Amino acid sequence: MKVKMNPFTIWDYLVFFATLLLSMGIGVYFAFQGRKKKSEGEYLMASRSMSVIPVSVSITVSFLSAISILGNPAEMYNQGAAFMLNSIGVAGACIVSSLVFVPFLYPLQLTSTYEYLEKRFNSRAARLVGTGLIILSQIIYMATASFAPSTALNIVTGFPVWATIIIMAAVSTFYTSIGGMKAVIWTDVFQCLVMISGVFAIIVQGSIKVGSFSKVWDINEEWGRLDVWNFDPDPTIRHSFWSMAIGSTISWTGTFGLAQASVQRYSSLRTLREAKMATLLVVFGANFLILSCCVSGVVVFAYYVMKDCDPVGKKLVHNSNQLVPFFVMETLAYPSVPGLFISALFSGALSSISSSLNALAAVTWEDLLKPVLNKNMTASKKLYIIQGTVVVYGCLSLAISFIVMNLEGTILQITISLIGTVSGPMLGLFILGGFFPWANAKGAIGGALISLAFSFWIAIGAFVTGIPRDKFSYPNGTCSEYLTNDSIVTMTTTPLPTSTVTPLTTTITPHHGRTGIEKLYTVSYLWYSTIGMLVTVVIGLIISFITGANSIDGVPTEYQIPLASRVLCCLPKSWQRTLNCNREFEEPEDLCLRSETKTNKNTVSDNGKMEYDNKAFDMKTCPENGITLKND
Repeated sequence: MKVKMNPFTIWDYLVFFATLLLSMGIGVYFAFQGRKKKSEGEYLMASRSMSVIPVSVSITVSFLSAISILGNPAEMYNQGAAFMLNSIGVAGACIVSSLVFVPFLYPLQLTSTYEYLEKRFNSRAARLVGTGLIILSQIIYMATASFAPSTALNIVTGFPVWATIIIMAAVSTFYTSIGGMKAVIWTDVFQCLVMISGVFAIIVQGSIKVGSFSKVWDINEEWGRLDVWNFDPDPTIRHSFWSMAIGSTISWTGTFGLAQASVQRYSSLRTLREAKMATLLVVFGANFLILSCCVSGVVVFAYYVMKDCDPVGKKLVHNSNQLVPFFVMETLAYPSVPGLFISALFSGALSSISSSLNALAAVTWEDLLKPVLNKNMTASKKLYIIQGTVVVYGCLSLAISFIVMNLEGTILQITISLIGTVSGPMLGLFILGGFFPWANAKGAIGGALISLAFSFWIAIGAFVTGIPRDKFSYPNGTCSEYLTNDSIVTMTTTPLPTSTVTPLTTTITPHHGRTGIEKLYTVSYLWYSTIGMLVTVVIGLIISFITGANSIDGVPTEYQIPLASRVLCCLPKSWQRTLNCNREFEEPEDLCLRSETKTNKNTVSDNGKMEYDNKAFDMKTCPENGITLKND
């Protein structure tokens, strides 16, 4: 079948390739700008000298990429606007991360987050389990991030998906490998601006085509797409208030508070106060992008209701992930505008892939290679090895991308499902270490591995048996205006059996009536991370007590999370004294490093120590509270 579409013009190609060249140019700039002082600390941590705003933007777009630009609108079209409540989870996760995990990890000044696991559990095996989990999750994430813009470029130009994936991997690997952390962060800032421009072009033009934004909203309400407040606690409900408010909060907490890419970024800032501020600012940036992408989906649905056409059900597109680019090529066929949209998709994907590559290079070097290589190796050789790991992971993500292409569901659900199965056990490991001094290495390792297996079992079972979805109505017109024998772009699609659309709802996999083990596969994908976290903690504690739990005083305080001090630190000091909050755990820069703002004599070195008047000190303890400050 041939589908009528507007062409992708030379101006679109120019905008698209200009975006790719600018991204690579930023990498080249920072490669030459810092070539004289290049070291592993500069390459992986930007010498811990970054500013709040670019770091906050980088954290935001690292995890909200082309997946959001395509996946959120596809979700709005297929399953209504309930996913908008995901913004609650994002806000909760950023607040929890800023109050609990950032003050916990930042003072340790780690290059690899998983070094904490070795120190806390006194076990290199525990550290390697954490490293393995992050490598697995980031490879999966890069694969899905690569696939998203590839399917879009295919619909607008006919360019092969496999070729686009290769281009994506090549560009991101290039500028990440030569430019390091600074190149990744500043490229993220540039790419964020492109993403926002592309999304708003859809919202504005779509609203104009429908008549007004209020009309867009009215149409979605008439079709039952805006009924988002479902308070039913049933965990098999795909999107409920509870899965969004609790499940998403737990899932995003692992992302913003503990994921290597996030920790690496907020640890590149100069002070803990800046790290907390950058994490809190993600609330606004992430929710702005999430809600904008969701609104664009609401607009697209209203537009096709007005056209009385369901492009997905009519097979005008291969899948719902191609719906937005199909809309763009129809309604935004102005010179360079479609190119801007494709650039937005590629920018989002590049920001995610480059962040993942940089994070993987850091953990691979710190956790796997550095301990076994010659410690007298020159700085340039170390840097070449780290850059080589970036290239290896870039190639590895290519292979996984071709597997992701064959999975059922929107790109959004695929990503959250697969990442949730890994992030849950990872979050559980840090909760075991930080909140439960009784947990030992055997419990941590056993709990994480059992949880990982259990989480993957549920996720794979859901994909195999069919992903449960809610039933919605769709336009049921013939879409005849899109069919032609003289189209500019030809797509291979499934022949239509009749002249009438077969409603998409007839292909939806029902979950009611499933019994036994199949009932487990109907649990909402938003709970995967929560399930993984709980299994890790519960199994970990059971194994710890069976094998000989630690004493309550057996873990150094710097490796524990003082919950009362973290959560209640914002209360008035008189209240804190009444509640007997432990002041030993206050922010290091407040208690120990106040002279930094007065003298500017404090700098942070590549090895993570605080240098003052040419003397290095640990940042973990504070003399003002009667605690010894160790001279290095």
